[in-house]
Amino acid sequence: MIQRFMKPDRSGAPVVEQPGELLYMCMVEGKQSEMPRTMHRHPDCTEIVFISEGQGTHIIGGQTYATQNGDVLIYNSGTLHDEAAQPNAGIVAYCCGFQGVKLRGLPANHLVSAQSQPVFGSGEHYNSVKGLMQLLYDQINVNKNADICHHLLQALIQLVNRMTVQPDVQLNIIDYDLGQEVRRFIDERYADELDLQALAKRFKVSRYHLAHCFKASVGCSPIQYMIRRRMGEAQTLLINTALSITDVAEQVGYHYPGYFNSAFKKVVGVPPGTYRKYYLGK
Repeated sequence: MIQRFMKPDRSGAPVVEQPGELLYMCMVEGKQSEMPRTMHRHPDCTEIVFISEGQGTHIIGGQTYATQNGDVLIYNSGTLHDEAAQPNAGIVAYCCGFQGVKLRGLPANHLVSAQSQPVFGSGEHYNSVKGLMQLLYDQINVNKNADICHHLLQALIQLVNRMTVQPDVQLNIIDYDLGQEVRRFIDERYADELDLQALAKRFKVSRYHLAHCFKASVGCSPIQYMIRRRMGEAQTLLINTALSITDVAEQVGYHYPGYFNSAFKKVVGVPPGTYRKYYLGK
């Protein structure tokens, strides 16, 4: 028998001023992973996503990341994010949503600072992260033991926080700042009539320079980003409201439902009506 003793070491542990409260657990696989969940945010909820299989492309806070099995993704409260699986690879992922957590030095419902990477590999912690995620998923879906879920969540938060890393920024800071400023403008005005010429005029640069800076900073073109922002808001409205598809189209900037349906299907893979029925299980 080999007996091991715990050595107290809190040098790198985050100070939890208030523990998180688990809201939900879900597992994405199969058909679900084929339909991207485009630009959306959770105003009072933090999410930890763990990719156990597959590959994807995720936009988090205006940065594009090529993701793969073993990666951990952090969505701070209020952070816009976009999730899409690679067509030939798919994704199997766990998603843990919680609220109320407060770590010293960070705003409420934040697990990483603005200077930290929200995507990182689990490496040697792969089995530990997957095990905690699976235990949480089993408990909330089968046993529904609130006390066990609470302690498993706190363990997951501590483990993930120890794994966070600092970014390696190599992009020209001026180009980066312009790209992010344009992104923030699109985030707030996505339903307006925007094109590359209008954006270039608004920011007093050439269309080529604006497009170059935006893609270097965000990872896609301004118009592609705007479309995904519109589709993300449309998905949220389809899931959370009873608005008609025509009204949803109007709210996200499309005055012709037929054009909206085509754009939605091109991005998500199915028409908006089908997406609503599938997502709500109707």
